[in-house]
Amino acid sequence: MSEVIAELLPVFILIMIGYGVRIAGIVTAEGFGWVNRFGYFVLYPAFLFNLSSNADLQAGEAGRFILGLLLGFGVMFAIALALKPIFFGDEGPAFTSVLQGSVRWNGFVLLAAAPALYGAAGPHLIGIAFGPLVLVVNFVCVLVLARWGANGANSARAIFDQIVANPLILGCGVGLLAQLFHVHATGPVATVINLLGAAAMPIAIVCVGSGLDFRAVRAARVKVGAACFFKLIVAPAVMYGAAIVVGAPPIAAAVAAGVGSTPTAAAGYTLAREMGGDAQLMAAIITATTLLSFITMPIAIALTLH
Repeated sequence: MSEVIAELLPVFILIMIGYGVRIAGIVTAEGFGWVNRFGYFVLYPAFLFNLSSNADLQAGEAGRFILGLLLGFGVMFAIALALKPIFFGDEGPAFTSVLQGSVRWNGFVLLAAAPALYGAAGPHLIGIAFGPLVLVVNFVCVLVLARWGANGANSARAIFDQIVANPLILGCGVGLLAQLFHVHATGPVATVINLLGAAAMPIAIVCVGSGLDFRAVRAARVKVGAACFFKLIVAPAVMYGAAIVVGAPPIAAAVAAGVGSTPTAAAGYTLAREMGGDAQLMAAIITATTLLSFITMPIAIALTLH
């Protein structure tokens, strides 16, 4: 357990640096908003393009690993949908935020510590996961927000427009197409994409810290608690179990549990704000899952590594 905590500690320190910089007024919340927007539309797509275009999808354990993750996310999505009529009724925007909070994963947090936690297989497997999972999870979240978000943009054309305009989906989709057709960036283009992608991880982690909002957590404790329970307790077990069910090897199942144990991705806030979700609740869920993952993430990873 202590070794896992030690490897994850630098990631959590970066998160707290982001929070401290905002609280100290070195960079305002509005300034961080522009930084995060730049990351969302430029850095993160470049990073995801690199991962998707270079991931070895033909590797021995890749197929079962991806299948297990997709099965796990499918189970989590089904659980969230089942809760809609029971706990949310007509609260469509709030439901979209709890659903995003339950299924979104912050791959940057895990990837930063993956080499030390899982060895060479860790970054490789997470790199494989990024493309298909970001594509599928964002696709599902866009559909849910188009259906239940306050904007009410639930026509087929409106949903299609939101999907094709999502930079994370575009980054993954173009990367997977590049791999399929064996097209690789070279020369200055490759250098620029690599530099942008390299900047994505630390910027993303610091921006998570800058967005921590404790007042929002206090304002919606019950909904935030539900999202935290499903994201940090249920999801790691579901991902691990799904990977085992489809026959993934032990290290792949452990990585799947790690994926499930990550806090909710900050991109959920941007999507909620753009598509009429409950952005304040989304900020609260991101804050709470990030802070609680300091405790739950090392436990989930340690349990599945032994």
